[in-house]
Amino acid sequence: MKNMLILLALTAGLYAQDSGKREVMMKKMEQGKEQREAWVIGTLTKHLDLTSEQAQKFFPLQNEFHKRSDEAKKAHQEKLRTLRSAAKDDRSKFDVDAAIDSKVRMKGTLVRLESKFLKDTKGIITEQQRMKLLFFEERMKSNLSKKMSFKDQEALGAWGKIMRDRRGTPPPPQDQNRTKRDFDSNRNK
Repeated sequence: MKNMLILLALTAGLYAQDSGKREVMMKKMEQGKEQREAWVIGTLTKHLDLTSEQAQKFFPLQNEFHKRSDEAKKAHQEKLRTLRSAAKDDRSKFDVDAAIDSKVRMKGTLVRLESKFLKDTKGIITEQQRMKLLFFEERMKSNLSKKMSFKDQEALGAWGKIMRDRRGTPPPPQDQNRTKRDFDSNRNK
């Protein structure tokens, strides 16, 4: 009986410790999300050259777009989770066609939401700013990908240079002072 109580206490202690770690991890993830959002807002404000009046109208619109996009993505993930659990014991029972339909539906919803968001910016930001906004996400992803690729190669040292040369990937752009360019350095001011 005494051993059972000790075992029960240890199990409860491990469970409490695990839940504490989970809470800390969730807080860190939330902080990371907030930092990314702040970074995107700052970068977008700078990239689009938004006035404070434009920002007050633009960002609530963008937040609504992101909220609805996240809902569409979550619905798709939930559908996939349901399909996976239905085929938990037998992979041949996984309904690939339903998964494809769900993905196509989600992507269609995302395209419609983005189109509506971009069209709703008319009258809030200038046509020049709308044009920059249209290509902002793709440009940001491309630049981040290039930076990450270079950092990965840099971390490998000489081996990274050899691999970059083999793939024909050019080194990151540098200006005349031989310094790396930032995300927005090629932006016309």
